[in-house]
Amino acid sequence: MGIGVIIALLIAFLLGVTIFHRINLRIERDQLVPIGYMVEVNGRQMHVYIAGDNIEAPLLVFLSGHGTFAPAYDFRPLYSLLTDDYRIAVIEKFGYGYSDFTDAPRDVDTIVSEMRAALFELGETGSFVLLPASMGGIEALRWAQLYPEEVIGIIGIDMAHPAVYLGGHIDGRVFEAQIFRMLSWMGLQRFSFIRTQIYPYGQLLTPDEYDRARLLLYRNAMNRTAFAETRYAITNAQMVMDNGIPHLPILLLTSREFAYEIGAFWIPYQEEFARATDAQIEFFDSGHFLHQYEPERIANLIRAFLMDFNQ
Repeated sequence: MGIGVIIALLIAFLLGVTIFHRINLRIERDQLVPIGYMVEVNGRQMHVYIAGDNIEAPLLVFLSGHGTFAPAYDFRPLYSLLTDDYRIAVIEKFGYGYSDFTDAPRDVDTIVSEMRAALFELGETGSFVLLPASMGGIEALRWAQLYPEEVIGIIGIDMAHPAVYLGGHIDGRVFEAQIFRMLSWMGLQRFSFIRTQIYPYGQLLTPDEYDRARLLLYRNAMNRTAFAETRYAITNAQMVMDNGIPHLPILLLTSREFAYEIGAFWIPYQEEFARATDAQIEFFDSGHFLHQYEPERIANLIRAFLMDFNQ
């Protein structure tokens, strides 16, 4: 079989996959029924999931990492252990979960203002303990800088901070995101051998939750809004760096295993940030999605942390 035939077959395959994917996105649209509140923010709909009844406790606000296609399900293994004692909110910013896409700039101040507006629209005005995962750390730190009267603590779930982006370690990741965006637009995430690599927590959800999250993966994987965030990563990190370290209690939950994936710089940067912020730091011998791998341990650390800084 000649190289020309192979290329022609590959093009035909990718075209067929793309057509199948785009048709099914329209069919699946009616199945994407939100499990929380849809709130209008700047003319678009943002999804916020809220659970728990303890109105005396601060609201625990979960902020997802970059490209997390279904945050309300992504965080479920952890927050389901906390709702008996606390109220929780998972904000699915634009481009994530059940929320709309947007072409508005993805600078950190805009993102924070949108998420904050969604909470305020639901009558939630603080006090907040922010629980950012990965890149959500930049948003959490900026939120605390802008509105220190609202944010009383940060619990970072293997969270990133400015030095991670400003140290020159992610220069090639925009190109990787471009490739992933193209393949996702074509629908290759529908193949199970690819889906398994980026969707590790199916066994932690009910079959219905898994099916809903799977449809959100098909729709959201590196969509245009999430992709736009990669272009702002350095600028957003610099904005946070330039405005100083917020002074509030911080608990850092840090993955040693993630250092093997992203680079050896991860642990020293986390330790340096802990020293600079006087943060408590706890290490985990598990992957970057700590809230899925060790939710029980994290829930216990959260309870102890909140008890300590409220005394």
